[in-house]
Amino acid sequence: MLFEIGLLVLTILLYIYYEVTKQYGFFKDLGVPFLKPSFPFGSENGKKMFLGKSSIQDTDVEAVKEFPTEKVFGYFLLGQPIFVINNEELAKKVLIKDFEYFTDRRTFDTADPIANAFLTNLTGMEWKQMRSMLSGVFTSGKLKLMAKHVDKVGKNFEKYVTSKAETGEEIDMKVVGGLMTLDSIASAGFGIEVDSFKEPENTFRIMALTLVGAPGYRSSLDNIKIFFYATLPKVAKFLKIPGMKPQAVNFFSDILRKTYKRRMATGEKRNDIIDVIVEELRSTKTKKPQTFESDFEKDAALDTSGLKDIRETGLDEEILLISNALLFFFAGFETTSTGISIICHKLALYPELQDKVFQEISEILGESEDVSFEQLQEMKYLDMFISECFRITSFLGALERKCVKDYLIPNTDVIIPKGRFVKLYTKDISLREDNFKNPNDFDPENFAPENNPNKFGMMLFGQGPRNCIGMRYALMTIKITMVYLLRNHRVVRSGKTTDVLEVDPANFNVFKNGVFMKIEKR
Repeated sequence: MLFEIGLLVLTILLYIYYEVTKQYGFFKDLGVPFLKPSFPFGSENGKKMFLGKSSIQDTDVEAVKEFPTEKVFGYFLLGQPIFVINNEELAKKVLIKDFEYFTDRRTFDTADPIANAFLTNLTGMEWKQMRSMLSGVFTSGKLKLMAKHVDKVGKNFEKYVTSKAETGEEIDMKVVGGLMTLDSIASAGFGIEVDSFKEPENTFRIMALTLVGAPGYRSSLDNIKIFFYATLPKVAKFLKIPGMKPQAVNFFSDILRKTYKRRMATGEKRNDIIDVIVEELRSTKTKKPQTFESDFEKDAALDTSGLKDIRETGLDEEILLISNALLFFFAGFETTSTGISIICHKLALYPELQDKVFQEISEILGESEDVSFEQLQEMKYLDMFISECFRITSFLGALERKCVKDYLIPNTDVIIPKGRFVKLYTKDISLREDNFKNPNDFDPENFAPENNPNKFGMMLFGQGPRNCIGMRYALMTIKITMVYLLRNHRVVRSGKTTDVLEVDPANFNVFKNGVFMKIEKR
């Protein structure tokens, strides 16, 4: 019996070894430079990530260090070949001009119908249908209606800030930014009003932290789940490994389902995400002209001719609503709170620039107690400050796309085969001297129109049709946060304030040593 068990284990190990190593000659056969792989982790940069020596964001940074001048090279994550493009012009082609070859992203095919209906989990025509429908959710007109919900949360945030200024205690702005972001999404997204500043242990927040795997709510098994879905998706689906915490998913799904049914029965409207998604779903059969409010949106334009109703995919309205409202939370919570913490860090490091932001806020608001959507649009220096924060503190080193049909890299004889993943290294683009007036220093004037900033120099929200569809909502939340933080207070360094923010290798959503600072009354 022991012999048979040993033979079975040996067979399984040999199978794993074969599956991981069978493609290790991939880049050599193509004549593409690559980081040498070894079993089981693949290339050295992947090994560092899997062993917790570097963060997920630094995986591509480590790879580029080996081939700093190569436009195209490769590395291996476990047994999976990954192309890296380290060239701005090629990156633009992949993201925009030749988008038809790279329409998909990495997906996670789970046994959960809600997760499978996420916009980020759809491919091909289904993704195009959903993206087209959701593009109407975040227009200026819709955001203007949602702004009042976020503004109300901003007032609670200001009360919290006042209390911390009175006590003089250090606060971690990543955590505080999470409170602001969470309550904003609860109100504008789920139709629920909570005050996490007063009651941080409320059920909604606990379930939210569980869903995103925040520190203290993350299991060591979570990384194993990610590993299975990223590298062995069929095995993960066969074993029915949940991609997200079922308890948290069921909690939020139940809220959305009950709210949806109540509103359908009563006609109640709040002009929040639930209302807007339902409205867009029911108007998809009406052909609407595309309008673009920025180059960012123009570059993301899709050819919608002949596009069918998203409901023709077989997904009903309720599932589509729940999945995308849940994605709105899942994708927006950590990214927005991280953005808030990065901005606050720079406000503390550069008090003279903080004064300029404050001056603009004061001039535009005047004696107004509320913050309107129109007033936010007037805050051009704040826009520049935010963009510079995300340029100089790049939270993402690369964007990933999936090749959906064989692609000949221009001016080479290298073909990226269908089904391969491509990383577009963006960090160097933001630091190039021909892209910004003062690229090596923190200077909001880098984004002044007269200085001709490169629109590809800040890639936090991506570029092209696969960019972040919720960018404008995220920026609205961030700007309201800054207004209520700065109009009566200032952010100052504390004993725990670090000069540089470093991502924690153990959790890519947090910074090592936190983002601590103090608040003072003006």
